[in-house]
Parts: sequence; C-alpha cells; structure tokens
Amino acid sequence: MFIEIIERIEDFENIRNLWEDLYRNDPDSHPYLSWDWLHQYLPRQQRWFILALKRPDDEAYCAFLPLRVSTYRDKSSGLFCDEILMIGNRGSGRTGLLCRPGLEKEAVDASADIIRRENWASLRFDCLDLASVRTEALLDAFAEEQFVREDAGCGESDLAVPERGVRCLVVKTRTGRNLHDCLNRRSIDFVFERAVDLHSRGKLDAAETGYRQVIHAAPKHVYARYGLAQLCTDRGDHAEAEHLYRGLLSIMPEAGKIQHRLGDAQMAQACYREACKTYGELLARHAHLGLVRYKLAVCLLAAGHRDAAIATFLSFEEINSDDPEHLRCKLRSREAVSRLKLRSAIEALRTTKRPRQAPVVQVGRRSGETPSASATSAPLLPSAALLKPSLPGGASAHLHARPILLDCKGSKQKH
Repeated sequence: MFIEIIERIEDFENIRNLWEDLYRNDPDSHPYLSWDWLHQYLPRQQRWFILALKRPDDEAYCAFLPLRVSTYRDKSSGLFCDEILMIGNRGSGRTGLLCRPGLEKEAVDASADIIRRENWASLRFDCLDLASVRTEALLDAFAEEQFVREDAGCGESDLAVPERGVRCLVVKTRTGRNLHDCLNRRSIDFVFERAVDLHSRGKLDAAETGYRQVIHAAPKHVYARYGLAQLCTDRGDHAEAEHLYRGLLSIMPEAGKIQHRLGDAQMAQACYREACKTYGELLARHAHLGLVRYKLAVCLLAAGHRDAAIATFLSFEEINSDDPEHLRCKLRSREAVSRLKLRSAIEALRTTKRPRQAPVVQVGRRSGETPSASATSAPLLPSAALLKPSLPGGASAHLHARPILLDCKGSKQKH
C-alpha cells in the first residue's frame, strides 16, 4: 500500500468526500471517526497526523488512521519521551482505524510499519476490544522483542458499561526511551519551549537535557544551541559555552549578540587577547555598543596594552548618547582613566632616583622603636584594581541572560 501523511487542516478538508464515503461503508465506523467531529477536534490539537492509505491500483483511499503525539518527561531517565495516541479510539472499544471492509489486515500492517518508523516510547490504546480482528492484527504488529505490553486498566471510557474484553493497553519500548533515541520531529518545538521554561526557573539539569535532545533531533536548531550555551555560562562552564558560540558564529557570522557572548566567555576564562579580538571585530561593525567598548578596554588593560586601553576608554568622549548603559560605561571609563593616570604618576615617582635621607625620628620617639601604622606609607592604588576594573552596574546580566532573540541592539549614537 501507498501511504500519505496528512498534517494540515487544509489537506484534511480537501479529502472530505473521500472520508465520508469510506465512513459510510465501514461497519466499524463511529462518531469519533466522522469527518465533522474530527474537523472540530484537529484544529485544537498542535501535533496530529493522519495516515492515508491507498492501494497501487486504486485512486481512492482505502483506510485512514488519525493519530496525535504527546510528550512527557520520564521520571527515571529525565529524558523527554513521546507517546502516540489514536484519536479515533477515544474509549470507543475500536482501534480508531477507518477502513474499507476486507482490507483490515493489509491496512493495519502498512500502518504499523509507518508507526514503527516514528520516534516514540509509548503507544496508547484506550479501551480496545480485544476480540476485534483489527485490534488483534494491530497488537501483533508490535509483538517484537523490543516492545513490552502493559495493561492500563479500563481508564476513562465513553461506554456506559465496559464491555467484556475491553481493556486499555500501552505498548512501550523495552528501553523506556524513544525509538531511534531521538525526539519525534513534531515534538522538537514543544521540548525546546519546555527547556527554556525550565532554564528560566533554574532547573538547569532538566533544561540541559531538553536542549541537548532538541539539538540531537535538529542539529541546525540555533536557538537550542544558544540556550545551551547560556546555560553553560550560568554553570560556569565557559569553555563549553565558547565552543557552542563558535559553532553558532560559523552558521550566523553576522550575529552580534552571539559574538558578544563569545567575548564574554573568553573574558570569563581570562583569555583576554582572544576576547580583545572578538570585541574589536564586533565593535568595528557596531560602534554604538557601549558595553562592548568598555569590555574591550578592560580586556586590553588586562592583556597588558595600557595605552590602547586608555585610548579605548577615552573614545567614549567622542560619542554622544543618552542610552543609560552607554552613560554608565562612559562614567566608569572616566574613573578608569583617572586611576590609570594616577597609577602612572606613582610609578614614575618610584623610578626616580632620590638621595638617601637620614631616618626621620618623630618627636617623643626613641631611636629603635617601630613607627606607628599611620607613619608608614602604603600604595595609593593596588595594581589589581587597575588590571581588573569592575564592570558597570547591570553589565553582569550579559553573562547570565536567559535565551532571547539573537538580534544585535545597542545604544543610539548621536554625532
């Protein structure tokens, strides 16, 4: 049999006549398989699909099997897993398969083959009639060693009185994980949204699991990679964050937000020369980014390039902006320049040769006594304070931000 997969409501609407014709001729049809009921139900579901089966020599469909996907987080492994449910089952005691009489076995085998290709950990049947030929054929299709069958009781049923032989069954993978160890493609966005939510609530282990599962299923999912990189930063794993940001830049070389984060990761590892290069390249394209300019100056200073650092701090004076972040960076730059100039003056005095002077004896102090603490001189500014000037208030948010859009925004430059 040939199988088409219908996933858009427009395509479902186009087969209305074929569906209703098959519905009238199937003795096992019931209201939950009617076109009218499904047309109201499907738009309210985010992840559904219909297997539409045809014979090679027939233009008309001979069977339909509507399905939907739900996702849960396995308690033992912590992995997100997918479950496939039969929409037309709905506690009716039927399999949910709409089929031309006489083709049940062929339709079930073809449907089961497609279902086995999907990624799922659980296949749920609500209130199946175990005496049904269709039920028997469908369950036999999942009797391999890799599956286990669990009796879930009767559950909720629309049957007034549960019929004899009607049970709720769940077919599960023996590993408890999705087939092919991969998310169902229809669940990628759902799991990503859950990972972002878990990340925002500080549940980093669960969020990391979600991000990595999304990346495994969709390697080009840049938002999942970006979220994972930020999560690594939150954990202090700046080397892994740098690796992820570099990978993202290879895909999106003009993404300023990612390049900014890369510089932050390098700076956090004390890789100041690399951070200088990263910030410098970003600033060359976006000169209005005040925080990047300030971080570049800090890294230049930490890398031993004092003159270049001072020049970068002073460059704030050439830019007029009313952006609060830019103004904070500008004020801190002025403070840094003042401290650096004072430090240079102190160092110049220390290197000046002065004639040896006789020891000064304070009035009332006998020779040989230790001077008081107030009489001894101390460095006005420790070198560490100049090598690692603090960032302006609020700047640390750039090192610990939650997943956001990747566009590049900054203060508005005025000339």
